[in-house]
Amino acid sequence: MEEAQLELQNALTTTFLANLAFLSEYDNELYHRVDELSRMIENGTYKERYALEFNMQDGDFDIYDIVNDKYLYNKSPKRFNDNLVRKVDFDEKSSILNVAKHFLYEFQEEVDRKDRFEFEDSELVSAMTFNDTWEYSKITNDFLINRKRRLKDIKKFIFMGTLLGRHIPRIARKIDAKIYLVLERNLEIFRLSLFTVDYTILAENDGVIFSIMDDTQKLEQKVIKFLNIGSLENYILKFSTTNINISEYIDTILKTLATLDPTTYDYNRRMYVHLNRATKYIKDSYKFLLFDKIKNNSSFFKNVPILYVAAGPSLDENIDWIKKNQNKFFIVTIGAAYKKLLANNIRIDIITSLDESHFLSTMQFDDESVSKISKDTIILSGNMTNEGVLKKFNQENLFLFELYKSFNKDNKYFTGYSIGEVTLDMLLDFKPKNIYLIGLDLALNQETGDSHAKGSDSITSSLNLDEEQSRDTFSHVDSVIKVKGNFRDFVFTTPLFYSSISSTNDKLSKKEKNINVYNLSSHGAYFENSIPIKKEEINTQDFKDINFNDINILPFLIKHSIKELSEESKKEIKNEITFLENDILKQLKEISKKDYKDFSFLFKDIIEIPLMINNSSYKSFFQILIGKLQIVIPYLFYHFNDIKVKNEEKKVKKIRDVFVKQITNLVNDYIICLKRVL
Repeated sequence: MEEAQLELQNALTTTFLANLAFLSEYDNELYHRVDELSRMIENGTYKERYALEFNMQDGDFDIYDIVNDKYLYNKSPKRFNDNLVRKVDFDEKSSILNVAKHFLYEFQEEVDRKDRFEFEDSELVSAMTFNDTWEYSKITNDFLINRKRRLKDIKKFIFMGTLLGRHIPRIARKIDAKIYLVLERNLEIFRLSLFTVDYTILAENDGVIFSIMDDTQKLEQKVIKFLNIGSLENYILKFSTTNINISEYIDTILKTLATLDPTTYDYNRRMYVHLNRATKYIKDSYKFLLFDKIKNNSSFFKNVPILYVAAGPSLDENIDWIKKNQNKFFIVTIGAAYKKLLANNIRIDIITSLDESHFLSTMQFDDESVSKISKDTIILSGNMTNEGVLKKFNQENLFLFELYKSFNKDNKYFTGYSIGEVTLDMLLDFKPKNIYLIGLDLALNQETGDSHAKGSDSITSSLNLDEEQSRDTFSHVDSVIKVKGNFRDFVFTTPLFYSSISSTNDKLSKKEKNINVYNLSSHGAYFENSIPIKKEEINTQDFKDINFNDINILPFLIKHSIKELSEESKKEIKNEITFLENDILKQLKEISKKDYKDFSFLFKDIIEIPLMINNSSYKSFFQILIGKLQIVIPYLFYHFNDIKVKNEEKKVKKIRDVFVKQITNLVNDYIICLKRVL
């Protein structure tokens, strides 16, 4: 028996050392964490909570929880592992389906494409996207109703919880996924698994990503990394779970998928709302701000604090404080909140907007409310804002900022999911010393579930915070998730808000170190690189009353704006047109002439187009094209991954024709828009 035990001990040690050697090359940071834990155990500075035990009767290993006096495998490790392996099959059980909802609909939207350059509402543009996707689902006759299909292969696989990992190599050999994600909450447990399982098997294809006892930020980064590798293959994410502390993992994956969702601002909206309007506004000589120059020359706010007011629920609790202290701050607000400030006789220095829908010109910016805006108030509006809104303002004080693409060579353009984080990004470029945030909650009212302040002109929803959240479906609008709170351990928010939180964190990570961003939001999410502060902690008595005559920002903005493109900018656009006509349209014609036996061959030629654009100097069309592919390709991958798929060659021929037609139309319309500004 002693000899057998010695052999077992040697085998365990050999496996452990082999895994350490693997991690030292593959994930050096994780290797050092495991090594440090081993050292702490050896020198007695860390008291082990878990012990590795071999169950002789069962013939497998178990984990003994020393603190709670229980076995994590319930003394039946073999049965536990066999069950985990048996559950994983080439089906859709234990998976996250990540295919655009557009393919669920068996009907077309009523919309006339010939009017596409004149659409006032983004809903009509989005309807075109539904009709585009319908052309594909009509060919496949697959409207995602049958979820009992058998898969040909599994591209991406997630292990949620390792325990001793004895099931992991068996599952990997069974499914042979391209890439794996391994998630484990406890470093000590993961360390024990290094004695009992050979992890190198997971790195044989496209690799494995480990997230072991990572904080929320690191976990999110690794999930994003996993999803970005072969991102078009995220259509189905299979997983195996030990069911120990895995709810946060599910939420993190779903939240991250929400931030990457191409339907949030789809390719047709980028084309027919943003690009279409942006080029029209250049042609019509609206003033465009040159933020590259503003950032280098602004000094207005070195000694003047900015109060940035958004429309989140926290605004209600702070409105009296804002009114009382309004002369201490330069006040910036968004279109959804300005009426509430005016109703409370609060001065507004800048209003920002990027709302694209026509109804806002009658709801948010109605004539009566606009008439109450001071003649001195500056309006900063995105270049996709509905023109009905733009025409409401004093044109002398109106300036546009660029989004998603810069038509003015070397100018900065902004990105984001909402006006909230875009406005903050713009304010950072003015290089203020201090910015105070109120109402940029990006979370719900933690008592009522309301998404916005009372009386704000935004589409306000109210969600039930007590309702148990199902993960069978995941809606960007009415699902509730937890994130770290500004003043609370956590706050409830929505996936759409979460996208803006991630975007805000990204922008704040790039701010200059001498800029302080203070967050007063009582209901809001926590932002990295911001300072939570309560209004009672701000001694406004020490703030000087601002002489607003000394902050005449209008001449500065006029000086750093432009009404027409430079010749250099126009030359760049002409070259882009030539590239699209000579290279991309030619490639599409070549695809239209070829026959394909299955979808994989067609995909190889399709993916060459974004690669060609990405390797060129003209990358703005790339975002439109990739947005299109991110909606269509995962669905087609999903359809043709069905082991019972029929008539593949016949379907692929029709798909080829639809693809070429749709992309050719996009390229030609893109060129039409560009030619306006020449």
